[in-house]
Amino acid sequence: MRSLGGILPAWLLYCFFTIGLQAQNSNIRLDSSSLLRKNIEAVRITNPPKIDGILNEPFWKSLPVAGQFVEYTPRNGTHPTFPTEIRFAYDDMALYISAIMFDPSPDSIRRELGRRDEIEQLATDYISFDILPYNDQLNMYEFKLSPQNIQGDCKYSAVGQDYNWDAVWESATRVNDSGWIAEVKIPYSALRFPEVENQVWGINMWRNLYRYQEYSTWSFVDNTTNEIFRFYGTVTGMRNVDAPLRLSFSPYITGYIEKDPTIKNWSYYARGGLDLKLGLNDSYTLDMMLIPDFGQVQSDDQILNLSPFEVRYDEKRQFFSEGTEMFNKCGIFYTRRVGSAPRNFYAPNDSAGNNEIVSKNPEETRIINATKVSGRNVKGLGIGLFNGMTTNTWGILEDTITGNTRRIMTQPFTNYNVLVFDQNLKNNSYVTLINTNYWIPDNSFNANVTGTEVKLCNKKNTFSFLGRLNVSQKYQLHNKPDFGHQYFLSISKPSGKFQYTLSREETGNTYDPNDMGFLLYNNEAFNHLELSYNIFEPVGKILTSFNSFTTDYATLYKPNLFKTLQFQITNSTKFVNQWVNTTALYIQPLGFNDYYEPRIWGWVYKTPLNYGLFWQLGTDIRKMFRYQQTLQIGNYPGNKNFTVSFGIAPRLRINDRLSITLSINYEKDLNNNGWVSTVYDSTGNPTIYFGRRDIQTFNNILSARYIFNNKASLTFRARHYWSQADYLQYYTLNTDGDLDNTSYSENANINFNAFTVDLQFIWYFAPGSELSFVWKNLILTQGDQINYNYFDNFSKTISSQQTNSFSIRVLYYLDYLLLKKAFSKKIKSDETAI
Repeated sequence: MRSLGGILPAWLLYCFFTIGLQAQNSNIRLDSSSLLRKNIEAVRITNPPKIDGILNEPFWKSLPVAGQFVEYTPRNGTHPTFPTEIRFAYDDMALYISAIMFDPSPDSIRRELGRRDEIEQLATDYISFDILPYNDQLNMYEFKLSPQNIQGDCKYSAVGQDYNWDAVWESATRVNDSGWIAEVKIPYSALRFPEVENQVWGINMWRNLYRYQEYSTWSFVDNTTNEIFRFYGTVTGMRNVDAPLRLSFSPYITGYIEKDPTIKNWSYYARGGLDLKLGLNDSYTLDMMLIPDFGQVQSDDQILNLSPFEVRYDEKRQFFSEGTEMFNKCGIFYTRRVGSAPRNFYAPNDSAGNNEIVSKNPEETRIINATKVSGRNVKGLGIGLFNGMTTNTWGILEDTITGNTRRIMTQPFTNYNVLVFDQNLKNNSYVTLINTNYWIPDNSFNANVTGTEVKLCNKKNTFSFLGRLNVSQKYQLHNKPDFGHQYFLSISKPSGKFQYTLSREETGNTYDPNDMGFLLYNNEAFNHLELSYNIFEPVGKILTSFNSFTTDYATLYKPNLFKTLQFQITNSTKFVNQWVNTTALYIQPLGFNDYYEPRIWGWVYKTPLNYGLFWQLGTDIRKMFRYQQTLQIGNYPGNKNFTVSFGIAPRLRINDRLSITLSINYEKDLNNNGWVSTVYDSTGNPTIYFGRRDIQTFNNILSARYIFNNKASLTFRARHYWSQADYLQYYTLNTDGDLDNTSYSENANINFNAFTVDLQFIWYFAPGSELSFVWKNLILTQGDQINYNYFDNFSKTISSQQTNSFSIRVLYYLDYLLLKKAFSKKIKSDETAI
């Protein structure tokens, strides 16, 4: 505690010093008229421009100009370094945009090549067109473009960003003596907009001048608030625009060559399927996936899980991650549940006879169909419907003497359903009702969760209220229904230099959404207070600084028993040299009562007072070589438990095509106490064994990419994860939460390795169409012999049995309107020839 006490005053002195500087410094802002919301008019044209980035069509020069950009950061509300001019035109098919980003030093324009949707990770300038067709200040389509014509697009909603959303649109860019030029065609089929005579769309344009780390916007945006859409301007003038028939098909075929270490020979097979998108009307779209295939999805980063909780993995399947923002309301739908491990995965092992082995046991249920309907109408009503189905899943047992086989069902046909209604309200507010339903007909099992969520903000965005109530229900034949609840309440001031958040979340002891959702644990009441003071303007050597104090108090819901009390102070500062430093200090003065580690409800393991430090430092991202390091320390003096983790992530950008990143992370957890096993006596009384262990973990990732052009790229990712638990002493857990020495005959040591390689070549050979080749390699090993030499352990790992998969996939995008147009031209050509 003495060392923490020395750090705390220094940290507070630093915060007061920066706050004092802020009070003495201010930037001269533009006059108030320049900071008002703006409007630009789009003009109807007869002949569409050729999208080539030349802007030689005469009409471009006569259109109204959206100029007079305003700096967003680092000096909010001032003139940006260089001017920008944007013009808008439209016809019956699309919105056309020309953009001129003036720059007197075109050779200095940053233009690193990268893959689609990676623009913000690249060393490149870019221009972004943000469109809100319903002008609702909540739902936005973003189209980004770099000088190398790298496209990026995503959707924004009240629950965040959907980076996996991809539209089919055209663009071209050129760099000239005056700067760089972008020319864009956004088909109406890529958007959803109201069916009205006069369109009024919310809009803003963002320009990133990378070498100065400067962002500017056409319509001024206050950088002290996250609710940026309320500052957006409008584009008007579009009249009598009809939403086209939005119908597209994306058929695909994938061929595989695979080698499983449990099977002697290589296997060969092919899969084909179809994705379909159909606009049901101007507001709602049907997305359907027939016979899906996810074999090329990046490998999960598997870990050694010593906790009592499930590991949550990110969703990487595009259908389930694209356009699902509405289904994320209330936090009750975890898309990885669809097609996950069978509910009775271990049933074949439990059913095996004396001479039987498990010859086949699929780790995932097979999806046979998935459908989404989603959209929002002119009155701001959003509706979403998701339905997925998985077929019967079987494990196979084989008699090693007779060769006979028999099947064990691990999960019957299952239906997954989500229905959501989401209504926009004034001032970036909304109200939502959502329901998830998990149904296994053969088992007469049904899990149902209903949630409602309300967000209310005032006009000035100085006060926000968020409330949520979820109710879970489980029904099974001959069993009594189970019900549970969870609620969340929060009030906050989400803008300005001083901000606060006060919240409470209560999760009942019977609340269980995990058939389709994800919840680590229930039975908790959690209270949170956060106070922050933020510096948004440059002060001396500081560009921005974010300072916060948080306190968390948690108890069980039933009975009302103490869990923990934690205090934390955090500072994150970005300096004028673009270095970023983040520091956090925390303390749990009363320790932590862990009701989950014993693995039996009603038991507790008590940890003593503890405190820790987090420190992260990153150098200038604009440099060819960038370095980032992370240090985290935790100390539990009462039981001599000490943890330290250290990571470095150097990145070398060799040129605008080739970059390499190495991430090295090491963690050592000394004298960690954790559950080992539970043994029951003849009367059913448990003995819970804990162990004192040293846990050592390496997690190293090497990533490299080579970009041939804006349509073709090669990426490589190799990960080696090594974790071991070396048990030093064993204990039994008492009912009061303390540990007593004991003997334990089993060897609980664990030495776990996971090695994966993902190599992908992708070529976007036509709009919305792609050819991809993927090589995936997987090695998993686990034993009870501890190896203390990293290189010896790594050598043994890569020489172990491994799974290899080579696949090639072709997906072709077919747009009904383009097919119709081509067919019409063919008929006219034939008639002319006759």
